[in-house]
Amino acid sequence: MTVGFIYAGVRSFDGMGGSLTVSERILFHLQGFIKYEEKYEVPFHLTQDGISQSCSISRAHAAIELKKLKSSGLVEERLSHVRKGKTRRKVYLLTHEGKTRASAIVQYVNDNHIDPLVDASKVSPEAVSIRGRRACMSSPMPSLRYFFGRERELAELERALQDPKRRLLVVRGIPGIGKTTLLVKLLSGMSDQRVYWYSIKPWDMPRNVAGSLGAFFSENGDRRLEVYLASGAFEVGEMSFLLKEMLAENGYLFVFDDADVSEGMQEFLLMFRYSSGAGKMVATVEGGARFYDRSEVIAKGEVAELELGGLDTRSALKLLSARGIKEKVGRELVNAVNGHPLSLEMVTEPTPLEARQQLSRFFEERFYDALSEEQRSLLQLASVFQSPFTSDAIPRGLRGVRRGSMLREVAPGRFEIHASIRDFVYGHMTTEELRRWHSVAADHYLRSGDQQERLLHLLKANRKLEAEMLIARLGEDLLDGYNIISLWQELEGFEPSRPRYRPGVMLTRARLAGLMGCYDDAWRILEEVSQDAADELRAEALIEMGLIMSERGTLEEASELLTDALSRTGETTKLRSKALRGLGVVEFRMGEHAKAEELLRRSVQDSLSVMDQKGLLKAHLELGNVLIARGEYEKAIEHYSKCAVGIGPANLSNSYFKMGVACARLDRLAEARSHLENAVRLATDTGQPRTKAKALESLAEVLIKSGDTSAAKERCFEALEVCSELDDCLGVAAAYSNLGRIEKLFGNDASGEEYYAESLRALEGSGVNRATAENKAELGKLLAGQGETDRAAALLEESIEISKSISAADLVSMADAELRKIEDIDGH
Repeated sequence: MTVGFIYAGVRSFDGMGGSLTVSERILFHLQGFIKYEEKYEVPFHLTQDGISQSCSISRAHAAIELKKLKSSGLVEERLSHVRKGKTRRKVYLLTHEGKTRASAIVQYVNDNHIDPLVDASKVSPEAVSIRGRRACMSSPMPSLRYFFGRERELAELERALQDPKRRLLVVRGIPGIGKTTLLVKLLSGMSDQRVYWYSIKPWDMPRNVAGSLGAFFSENGDRRLEVYLASGAFEVGEMSFLLKEMLAENGYLFVFDDADVSEGMQEFLLMFRYSSGAGKMVATVEGGARFYDRSEVIAKGEVAELELGGLDTRSALKLLSARGIKEKVGRELVNAVNGHPLSLEMVTEPTPLEARQQLSRFFEERFYDALSEEQRSLLQLASVFQSPFTSDAIPRGLRGVRRGSMLREVAPGRFEIHASIRDFVYGHMTTEELRRWHSVAADHYLRSGDQQERLLHLLKANRKLEAEMLIARLGEDLLDGYNIISLWQELEGFEPSRPRYRPGVMLTRARLAGLMGCYDDAWRILEEVSQDAADELRAEALIEMGLIMSERGTLEEASELLTDALSRTGETTKLRSKALRGLGVVEFRMGEHAKAEELLRRSVQDSLSVMDQKGLLKAHLELGNVLIARGEYEKAIEHYSKCAVGIGPANLSNSYFKMGVACARLDRLAEARSHLENAVRLATDTGQPRTKAKALESLAEVLIKSGDTSAAKERCFEALEVCSELDDCLGVAAAYSNLGRIEKLFGNDASGEEYYAESLRALEGSGVNRATAENKAELGKLLAGQGETDRAAALLEESIEISKSISAADLVSMADAELRKIEDIDGH
């Protein structure tokens, strides 16, 4: 018996339950704004943000629901002017069919006295206006229009202010990164603190600043400095003595914004530091400043130094939202300028290209034109590095200009420049300059032994023959680093010029494509290699093809390819080990755990015999899966932990994922969450979207168990986004299934039903029977709880039928138990 489900989240009028689904709530909300469909200007309530606020759902959730409503012809999207907004925004209005459906929903709500869980009064554009307290200052403290994020930085500065040993606090960062804004926010909460603020200009001299200090002290009841300066005297030693007397017991806070822009102020600021008594001094700087030394930060601990980077994505999106720029465009802008706050404030056209151009003009006018040839060369070299580099990468002729430059020391002896500066400088180099500095970096990595970074720079330096030789020689070993995404971008269209190197290069390209989830590209390349290459390379290609089939779930074909590959490995023990490992994975996925273990242990023995440590670790990782299947979770965790010590980051993400799964089975939820978050981070860094999606789904399940359902929903939506892009029906189904569980926990049965139905739709025609059976059973349980026993029974019967066809006795037992409960109820 087949059961009909809700379509696009909206049911027929006579099929409504006791509460509204999310899609129905959106239609209910939009029904109240029909009169604006022909208006030039519309209220904020019709934006995605307004809809999400009114319906009490996240913006990501609203986006998914609106997409479904658009595809079903109930809602249309258009660009309109929004009240008080600076730019046109996408808004959503009901179609003719949508109005009919929405009217029925409103009528049903009114007739049945249902709470629609929609409240348009909660909607308000997100705008924050923060004004700092103005103390007695010679130059006014800037006011704030927006402030988002920076919680960690504020907490760090507050701790430093409370530390009696720290007399000087320095906030460092590139132009426009938000140094001044951060301090204004910090000071706005200090109602009892007497604050002196001075924004230094390039032309300022000590006498100017001394005069403003005198006026400040006078307004606070101490005229001694003002009287001293009025006499015409101005001697640094005398002023130092006077300041020490005045500030011995007065805890002022002295802020010098842009403290490094005036060379003539450095000695004065140094004097003031040591004369400020009980007061504290705070400064913002861009590069090097001479009124303090790095040793005072590291060794003596007298100076607290905060290096300010760009805004995190969440805060940057809030800033753009306050300006009326939506999340989808906003994410592109944030990535374009690396979270640079001033650029996000300045950009007048919401496009990444315009954002980059405006940021480029700002940097060029602000500092780049004034640099010496050596200073520019140093920044050009630094801009080609994608990660912090050691000082020995800097040519001898440029080492003298490092101090005082825009380079920042992120770890002892390791340097980088801010991403926004890096992008600007890199974009301003000629082709010849780019090749020159990439060539310097390639030679540096030859000395340091980082072959993956060397390969990237060889390719960018146009030293292609060396790159081909390196790929052919090292092959798979190049894929264990952090730069998988960058490597794929460089090698995706790379065609080797020498026939002798072509098979090895193409095989590496195929493996890289597989890691990125681009299975069709990988398959096309592997077919070429398997037909033209010598036996050994052909066997390798067949192994990779088998692994792809295994990932896609076509296990019989995978087994055939890997068996063929095994027959061609000959005396190459390392290759035989890999084929055995692949066959072991396939047998495990087919449920043949004993056979899988036997194959994997043979793979381990082969790897040991040829001292293949990476192959050995990978085989042990797969053996850990067998332990989990047997319920031996403690042994599995111990197994994965040992493996994690010796594998590269690309495989480490998978190890963390599996440790997280094992910990979750043992209800060690805090450990599971930590491991899975590490897996998500590493999979993101190394460009492995499928591993990321699986880790997000498992993390959502752990968060559900932990009771953190809000965070679980966000992880589900993230997984849904990744899986949708990959066309991964199983991943999409898992994400919707988890969302169904969450809604069920909240008692939102209608929404839960909607998500389970979406999960089943995602699985239609996929041949993934176990997941289909599980979801039908879950939806059946939910409907039974709502009293819809006929629909529930039909679903449970379908689940049992599918489960029997795949010999899933555990699912048969579970669904049968639920069916008996329904029969008992009906029997009474």
